[in-house]
Amino acid sequence: MNEKCWRRPVIIELRGIGDFEAVCDTREAAEILLRRWPGEGKGPAYDIALRTCNYVLRGEQAPDYARHDFIAAAHEALIYVRQDQPN
Repeated sequence: MNEKCWRRPVIIELRGIGDFEAVCDTREAAEILLRRWPGEGKGPAYDIALRTCNYVLRGEQAPDYARHDFIAAAHEALIYVRQDQPN
């Protein structure tokens, strides 16, 4: 298993109602943050999530930190995070 993978994916509704997608690893989260994140959702938690993803991708932090900060950024941006499984 890649050390950047998360133990559980984060299920978000980024595009619209009922259009869920699973984010399974730090690289995928970083790409979503950089390329697809809504402009109005780029606050302090977004900045932290992007920085944490960078640390994880460089091997300086554990992947769970990126997952946690990605979820916090989604909440800040009012992106729905499905809670089928515990965070």
